[in-house]
Amino acid sequence: MEPMSRKDFLRGFAATVVAATVPSLSMASPQEAAKATAALTVDDLKNAQKVMGLSFTDEELKAALKDIDDLLKSLPELRAAARDFDLAPASVFRVLGHERAKGTKVSVKVRRPSGGVPKSDEDWAFCTVADLGRLLRAGKTTSVDLTKLYIARLKKYGPKLRCVVTVTEELALKQAERADKELRSGHDRGPLHGIPYGLKDLFAVPGYPTTWGAAPYKDQKIEKKAAVYERLDAAGAVLVAKLSMGALAMGDVWFAGRTESPWNAKIGASGSSAGSGAATAAGLVAFAIGTETSGSIVSPSHNNRVTGLRPTFGSVSRYGAMPLGWSMDKIGPMCRDAEDCALVFAAIVGHDPRDASTIARSFAYSSGVDVSKLKIGALVTKSQEGKAVDVSKREELKLLAEMGAQFKPVYLPPGPEGLQAILMAEASASFDDFTRSDKIQDLKSSEWPQYFRGSRFLSGVDHVQADRARRQLAMTYEERINAFDVIVGAGPSFQVVYQLNLTGHPQVLVPFGLQPNGLPRSLSLIGPAFSESLLLAVAWEIQKKTKQTLLRPDLRQWE
Repeated sequence: MEPMSRKDFLRGFAATVVAATVPSLSMASPQEAAKATAALTVDDLKNAQKVMGLSFTDEELKAALKDIDDLLKSLPELRAAARDFDLAPASVFRVLGHERAKGTKVSVKVRRPSGGVPKSDEDWAFCTVADLGRLLRAGKTTSVDLTKLYIARLKKYGPKLRCVVTVTEELALKQAERADKELRSGHDRGPLHGIPYGLKDLFAVPGYPTTWGAAPYKDQKIEKKAAVYERLDAAGAVLVAKLSMGALAMGDVWFAGRTESPWNAKIGASGSSAGSGAATAAGLVAFAIGTETSGSIVSPSHNNRVTGLRPTFGSVSRYGAMPLGWSMDKIGPMCRDAEDCALVFAAIVGHDPRDASTIARSFAYSSGVDVSKLKIGALVTKSQEGKAVDVSKREELKLLAEMGAQFKPVYLPPGPEGLQAILMAEASASFDDFTRSDKIQDLKSSEWPQYFRGSRFLSGVDHVQADRARRQLAMTYEERINAFDVIVGAGPSFQVVYQLNLTGHPQVLVPFGLQPNGLPRSLSLIGPAFSESLLLAVAWEIQKKTKQTLLRPDLRQWE
């Protein structure tokens, strides 16, 4: 995948960012406070309005001077009041159609043939969550044995792939011993009981660093339990590692270097859920948890050829996770196949009073769907809108057409370019103290500092205007997406990734082989809010046909 240009990033933040709870790195300095309270002049405002595209007269600026000066003097107190990372904005985004989230029932029914017992450690390492659960309950292995196997692989391949920040060995063995004891006694917590997994290193886990992939935070410890970790612990899953992420959730470069894709050393893992994708693909964990604000699950799922689910906004609690965009951050599973995603999602979905954005909702997955009976849209460009879909030129459509699918074109407009202001403002507010401290100088090889600083020149008025335009975009997408059961796009569908994250719609990334140039090939399934069960069921039908999930990367190059 070609790296994105700075211009492309500013236009959409597409595919390089994602989705905290820590004290700030520093307070505003006395010198800064003094500057903030220094009286403004009309000349100051004349220069400032150039940045905001304004042209008020001297008299108009003079009349506004006192109010602006009073506001400026209030900033130190305002910033101090908002310093706690646990504090989310009072305004909470709701995906349109959230009222459709009826009930809280969660169920998963998978229908896959049972395989035999793996013959080698390598075979064990690449088992699905569903198969590992079956083998655990059949007494063919133990959680302790699986945990030791994955920890050994994390130590062997993790340093070369640069996908592991911390191996949580002591915690993992305790959790595995507990799982074995409970399963022997008949206490079964569900499909994830005893299954080793990895967490993206922006989730707080007591006793271990939570580094956010950034050198200024590499020694940070947050002694609280992230909600996702709590839910997976309650489900009996075994945390074996905290996995790498691009610094402060951008890209695949962190303080130890670039996380690599185990499939292709030339392209990197992509980000920001880089380690979650690479570790899952390399068989270092049975599954992993990633986060997305704009592409950070779907992009690394593409590069690492794993299945990724970015769920409907508000589906999973973000308590204890680093905030980047309060109205956009989402948490989802990255797994070997779609049914594993369903099993993991079922364990973490649901309302949490500590995260006001979460929605009480149901999730009922059952494999076995007739693709030919679905209303399927094909994502097209503006010039293709209203024209017949040419299946012959699109591999992802050919694949579904062979399964009986028929397509109608659907165009999802980009919205105004200024919508990038929403993420820029939220991310910069989250890291306000950090941006104004000397610690930001320690954040190397990252473009975040310039974005944090640049967004300070976005006006509050224009941010509100962007939010209003966002609502118009959400209404447009709600109407167009709801006309279909599923919409199919090529690859991660980067042209609409940022917009879909703004509107909160779900997306599943499904790998299916290689392009002629050797780069990964994938497709995206997009649907109405809360349609994850259907999207995953369609993804599983594709994976049964292609059998791509059975393939493994050649890890000899990483030994």
